[in-house]
This record gives sequence, structure tokens and C-alpha cells, in this order.
Amino acid sequence: MGSLPVPSVQAMVAANGAAHVPPRYLRPTHDEVVVAAAGESEIPVIDFRRLQLGDGEALSRLHIACQDWGFFQLINHSVAEDVMETMKSSLQGFFQLPAETKKQFAQEPGQLEGYGQLFVVSEDQKLDWADSLYVHSQPSQDRKLRFWPDQPAGFRMALDRYCAAVRDVADGLLAAMASNLGLRRDVITGRCGGAGGGMQMVRMQCYPPCAQADKVVGISPHSDADLVTILLQVNGVDGLHIMRNNGAWLPVSPLEGAFVVNVGDVLQVFTNGRYRSVEHRVVVDGEKERLSMATFHCPSRNAVVGPLSETVAQEVDAAYGSRDYDELLKLFFAKKLDGKSFLDPIKKNKTSG
Repeated sequence: MGSLPVPSVQAMVAANGAAHVPPRYLRPTHDEVVVAAAGESEIPVIDFRRLQLGDGEALSRLHIACQDWGFFQLINHSVAEDVMETMKSSLQGFFQLPAETKKQFAQEPGQLEGYGQLFVVSEDQKLDWADSLYVHSQPSQDRKLRFWPDQPAGFRMALDRYCAAVRDVADGLLAAMASNLGLRRDVITGRCGGAGGGMQMVRMQCYPPCAQADKVVGISPHSDADLVTILLQVNGVDGLHIMRNNGAWLPVSPLEGAFVVNVGDVLQVFTNGRYRSVEHRVVVDGEKERLSMATFHCPSRNAVVGPLSETVAQEVDAAYGSRDYDELLKLFFAKKLDGKSFLDPIKKNKTSG
């Protein structure tokens, strides 16, 4: 399980300029897709502090967001501003390092972690216009510090503090979601190894500018193979699009200090489809570099992914079968990003999800 090595887009742009786009990155049909007009609709905004207090209106808004949108913005969360800002500056510092320095943290053959690009499985597939730094952050014994940059100074400490704080937010959200579904607040986290259990992975992304931005894609359309994803916008350049029910892509503009949170495929399975993951993609800017950081909150490797017994009246009502999460993850990373195909191996009814 790994990703084939490809050139750094950031280094390519630095050497040849944003106007040079090799054919392998060009997607002629990209500019034909329908994009909703800015301001046409906006994803829900959820107040985390009110959720923690058990506020009925906030819980109701979260429930609707998970059912109808699969995405929401989270304000008044518990991650301290200095923790976020230190993480942002550390990430900006890393991607500003010389190309040769970043190569010290490059992916190794057959590995996913490190600096490079994920989901490259063939020599002829179209590539995304982005560079990634991908690491496992929880449980701590799974960390491969060889891929945790020690430059710029303080990067590792910033990442450790940020990941711990964001994990607490994820646990709080999962508890509120369980409550909304009429379940014990610890049912979902318990299935993942208890509060603070399960796995957490981080993908830090750099999307260099591209003069042919309408002909490339930052990240191909996909859904996330996790419970919830918490996205930190590192600089002020937008690019995230989510798929709406009418087939149009809706641009998302993160609020200052907010997280963008989305439901993952595993949560869709656990809730038997009541909460749903949604396809999303990233487009790039013609003039400005975009930086972001996605934190994926997942079950433990040995967890069984299938509808929670509390969500189905009888077995025949289950829309999905069950598989070990480790097995599903291997399938997910063994192919290129392709919509919501992660769910295919466990669907009972091919029209669901």
C-alpha cells in the first residue's frame, strides 16, 4: 500500500512558472462542470460551545447539517487561537523551505506517510495540482517521526498540540451526533476505542497557483474514508467545493477562526445512511498559493465498520454489510480518488449512499 512518486508541483512552478502545465495535469472537461453562484447558498454554521451545553437549537442545526449537507462550519470551538496560529505559521514555514530540504521528509516506496502525493496508483493517471505532507498523529505509538518535519523549528510541537486539541473537538462532535440519533453519547467513540481512541491522520496541502486553473484540479472529487474531517484554512485563499443534490459544486468560504467539518463515509455506514458523506473537491487559484490542513478522525484499525445495531430495527434494514476498517483502508489507498467508491465493498443495495 503506497503511492507512486511524482514531481513536486511547488518545485515545478518555482522552476518553470505557473503557466507551465504538463499534460498529465490537464483535465479538459474540468471547466464544463456546473458551479453554483457565490452566495447562492451557504453551508450551516454550528456553535460548538452551545453544543457542549446541550443547547437544543444548536443540536437541531447539527442534526440537519449532518443529514442534508454533510458539511458545516464550526465556530466557538475549543481550540485556542494561539494553537491554531502557531500551526498555521509552522505549516507555511514548512512549504516555504527549499525543495531539497522538504525532500528529506519524502514518502518512501510502498509508504503513504511523508511529503509527496497520495492516491497515485498508475503511471498514466491524471494528477492533482498539489503537494502533500501526510502523517499519522494518533495513537502516538503509530507516529513515524522520520516524516514529522523538524524544520521550521517548533513544527513537531505545534503539530502535537494542534492534533490533541482537534481530537477533543472531534470527540465532542461525535458525542453530540450520537445524542441527536437517540444513542448514548459514547456509542460512536466507544466503537472506535473510547474517547480519545481511534486513529487520527493529518494531510497538509499546498496548492500552487496555476495559470490554467480551469484546466487542473487541486484534489479530485471524493468523500473521506473516516468518521469526521476537520479542515483548517491556513491562508486566505479559497478553493473547497462541495457537491449539492442538484449536481452543482458549491464553493465554501471558511469563516475567520472557524473549522470546516464534514461527515465521513464511516459515519454514514455507522448511522446506516442517516448521516451522509458528500463528495468534495479542491480547485486552484490562478495567482495565489493555497494552504490547508485536514485532520481525519477514524476508528481504530481493528474496528468493524458496519451499521450500529442501535440504528437498524432488524438486520434486513441494514444498507451496508460489515468489514474490518484496516481492510477497507487498504482498499481506499490502493486506488485513485473516485467519488464515494470507498463504500462500494460494503453496500448491500447499490443504489444507497
